[in-house]
Amino acid sequence: MSVVVSAAAQTTHLTFDDALSLGFERNPAVVASEYAERAAHRERQAAIGLFMPRISVKGAYTHLDKDIKIDFNPMLSSLSPLLGEGLTALGLDLSYPLQRRNTAFLGGDVVMPIFAGGKIWTANRAAKINEERTSEQSRQVKGALLVEIVERYFGVELANRGVAIRKEVVEVVGLHLHDVALLEKEGMAVESERLYAEYRLAEAERDLQRAELQLETARQALRTSLGEEGVVMPSTPMFLLSAIEPLDYFRAMAQLHNPQLGEVDRVRELARANLRLQRANLFPEVVAMGGMVFCNHQLSPLVPRMAVGVGLNFNLFDGLNKEYKVSAARLQLRRVEALEQEAERDVLLLVESLYNEVQSVLATVSAVERSERFAEEYLRAKRNAFREGMATATDIVDAALSLSRAKLERVQTAYEFDIALARLLDASGVAELFLQYLHSRTAQSVF
Repeated sequence: MSVVVSAAAQTTHLTFDDALSLGFERNPAVVASEYAERAAHRERQAAIGLFMPRISVKGAYTHLDKDIKIDFNPMLSSLSPLLGEGLTALGLDLSYPLQRRNTAFLGGDVVMPIFAGGKIWTANRAAKINEERTSEQSRQVKGALLVEIVERYFGVELANRGVAIRKEVVEVVGLHLHDVALLEKEGMAVESERLYAEYRLAEAERDLQRAELQLETARQALRTSLGEEGVVMPSTPMFLLSAIEPLDYFRAMAQLHNPQLGEVDRVRELARANLRLQRANLFPEVVAMGGMVFCNHQLSPLVPRMAVGVGLNFNLFDGLNKEYKVSAARLQLRRVEALEQEAERDVLLLVESLYNEVQSVLATVSAVERSERFAEEYLRAKRNAFREGMATATDIVDAALSLSRAKLERVQTAYEFDIALARLLDASGVAELFLQYLHSRTAQSVF
């Protein structure tokens, strides 16, 4: 990025390419859209994990009020009181412990999906579609920002040119007012000519003040878009083209690349994925599972240390809840398909409208240029006539004002063309091509 910064005036000179790069880097809306893209990518990665087995580690410590055991002493006493008394006398205890009162274990479980009716595949498909949808939304944000920077960057250039032209008008009218005042003292001009020149000078000075205020407003707007402090001075002039591609080209580009149509298409795919998901809920779920105890403390030997198996989950009846959800998802898909058709018609209509706007501006370019050449020649002729005493100072002032209006109309035409072209390219989904038009060999810079 070639940026020239003046420390004394805190002025930053930016080309349009640099301004666009700066806007994409600092604009909060673009930064937010990039975070949204990254979040959608992480969600897609999370969905891939649904194919993987779920492994968990479990542990527990248990304290019972007493040991769990089988006691054979009462049974022997009931069969033979003499035998029971003998065992008691000898201090023998014929009880078998099943579980000690204090126990702890650490183990793990593994669950691997075998069949889920397509829910896992659908979830991954939905995550991929959502990532693509987020990308289309990001393209919309960047396209809108490009149009905004075109408006504000060349808006500053337009305001700069307006100030410069109005300064020329003030200077020219001021010089002629001075000449008229001298001629009036010599009796070669009437008072009305001097008053007319004074009136036009005051009017030109008011226009200059308004233009300077507009320039400051335009600079502030550009600073806001770029996130830049200080004064931003554009170094890329506005441009004009003699012609652009036909309407069918932009219509085709819009159908292929328009981010709004792309987002609507992804919404339709999400609706289809939701329909498949609701249908998948009608099928049973089958998983393979297994568990193992890694280590234990006083865990009963009767408890198995490892187990494997297959699990099945199938809901036979839930009040037709799933069937109604399938029906609702199907209707939602039909709704999105209808909205998609309407969105395509609206986008194509917008492209045609913006294309006609560009053509309308191009149609006036040659007339505006001829008008400026005529105004220059007319001013030159009036100046020559004034020197020969064939024209008045009023004629000179009017000719100078006509030339300033012609110059302003030319730069205004270039500004309107640049904005209309940027909007057309944005609606066609190829806003980034604006730089190619700007730097093309056929581009005519307007200074």
